[in-house]
Amino acid sequence: MDIVLNRRGGVPVRDQLVAQLELKILGGTLAQGQRLPSVRSLARRLKVHHNTVSAAYQDLVAAGRVQLQRGSGVFVRGGGPQSLPDARGLDEMIRLALHTAFGKGFAGPEIRAAVERWLAAAPPDRVVVVDPGREMGELLVHEIKQALGVCASSCTLEDVRSDPARLSGALAVVLPFHEMDIRRLLQGVAMEVLHLELSQRERRMIASLPAGTIALVVSHTPAILPFATTLLHSIRGDELVVQTHSLAEAREWRRVARAADVVFADALSVDAVRRVHPRRLGEYRLVTERALERLREALRVVVPRGTVRPAPPAGDAPAPSSPGVRGAEKYAHSRGKASTRGAASH
Repeated sequence: MDIVLNRRGGVPVRDQLVAQLELKILGGTLAQGQRLPSVRSLARRLKVHHNTVSAAYQDLVAAGRVQLQRGSGVFVRGGGPQSLPDARGLDEMIRLALHTAFGKGFAGPEIRAAVERWLAAAPPDRVVVVDPGREMGELLVHEIKQALGVCASSCTLEDVRSDPARLSGALAVVLPFHEMDIRRLLQGVAMEVLHLELSQRERRMIASLPAGTIALVVSHTPAILPFATTLLHSIRGDELVVQTHSLAEAREWRRVARAADVVFADALSVDAVRRVHPRRLGEYRLVTERALERLREALRVVVPRGTVRPAPPAGDAPAPSSPGVRGAEKYAHSRGKASTRGAASH
């Protein structure tokens, strides 16, 4: 930032400094929100007393050109909020939203129609779990219904692609892998991404198992099984002998259950497993209490009614992931968290 002072012109240095800083603000050299040099650094650069620079800054503050933030410095005043969280009232929120919409090329009638649709919005009347795997959708629906007592159903990505109205007025619940698939298909759909986490209590339970424990995992959802193996080994290494079977493989898992030290079963498998009287039974849930609380909050937020609009084309949307072991292995090795939420019973 170049500032040239004329010490022989008869104009006080303080006034020259104020005028030149104002010109730099007007010309955009000093942008809104930009921090001015500290008093001492600018004084050293200009070879003037620091009190002169301090007085010039005070004049700029008094004129409303800059603002002093205690402990941070002096900043060029902004031109108003630049994002919704900074808006000071409803008018500013609407202004910022409209500015963004026009900036992205939307026309007035499109914006008006979208606003009217949202003004007629209401909280979701149901939950729709969207997942490529039928069994995964059934398991998540079962847990959500039990915990929240809401109307819930499931469908595949291909179902949504062929009939977008399935999600009209609903809260879509998806695992992280499929969020972008839905957003590519539909505009404005209400969606909650379900992260599967393992609580500290559950980790302690697994950590407490004696070395050499034979652990059997039974699930209604085959895609869960590779993940369960990875999860148990990530906590205990090779200390546990882990076997997994889908609920449909009744003969196999019943034979192993009689010899296993502990059996972990999901919410759709636990009753069948309990009937074979395992030595120790732990029921695990995919939807944690924290995830349920997020769903409760999401069900109180309004969503637009009417036809769900397809998203504008942006290249071919990727084909939905195939259900089964390959997808589960990808999920098990991803950086996302996952859960085997269990309440052990003897």
